[in-house]
Amino acid sequence: METNCYNKMAHRFVYCFKGLLLCAAVLFLFSCLKKDIPPTYSKAKFTVSLKSGSNQLIWDTINYFNAAGNKYGVETANFYISNISLKSADGTVFNSKKVFYIDPKIIAKSTFSLDSIPPAEYNEMTFLIGLDSDKNKTMSLGATLDNLAMAWPDFMGGGYHFIKLEGHYLDTLNVSKGYAIHLGKNENLVTAKISQNMHQKFWNHDYSLYFNVNEVFANPYIYNLNFEKNYTMSDSVSMLKIKNNMSDVFTLTQNN
Repeated sequence: METNCYNKMAHRFVYCFKGLLLCAAVLFLFSCLKKDIPPTYSKAKFTVSLKSGSNQLIWDTINYFNAAGNKYGVETANFYISNISLKSADGTVFNSKKVFYIDPKIIAKSTFSLDSIPPAEYNEMTFLIGLDSDKNKTMSLGATLDNLAMAWPDFMGGGYHFIKLEGHYLDTLNVSKGYAIHLGKNENLVTAKISQNMHQKFWNHDYSLYFNVNEVFANPYIYNLNFEKNYTMSDSVSMLKIKNNMSDVFTLTQNN
């Protein structure tokens, strides 16, 4: 009797063990297929953050130096990213007409996502910092609090701010003063271009998009807050200088 019970238990153990092995093999095969077979379309998530040179920027601290030697800090950075285009060497192109409001200071507003991207090895990303002329019209975007706060005054042409970059800096007497780098109006629309390999082959990919504040004040024009307009909104010459500096403010890193 004891021998029969032992044999039955042994058979049951072997049967269960074989079942577990079969389940493990199926799960392994499924995970391999999911990883190795490209999908019809892929997705990409971008998280935007600010840097000063190679340093991650800490908000609300006057602790950074631009090319002109101004010691500055950042308290506000609000902008739109739109008309995103991805290009690959084999001719694959992805275009998006979506508009994204970005506030890197708030986690929920520091990210944006793209879907329906054809799987490919992309090597160039371009987008607008701001809105094209079709969208840059008073109340053309939804009446959210963020969009209303970005409105460009009608008496100055209407539409929206493309970017608001605000904070404080130390003047020549080491006194803290405010600055507000605002861009708006169609002639000041910025096209950003990033030459970067983007392995967009599988289901979901994640990227870090870095905004280098130092580049706002340099290349090609050294913008010294002690001598230039520290409030740019009503000055077309100052806005043009900032616009020309901003084409290379962004860099990209792929995380997965």
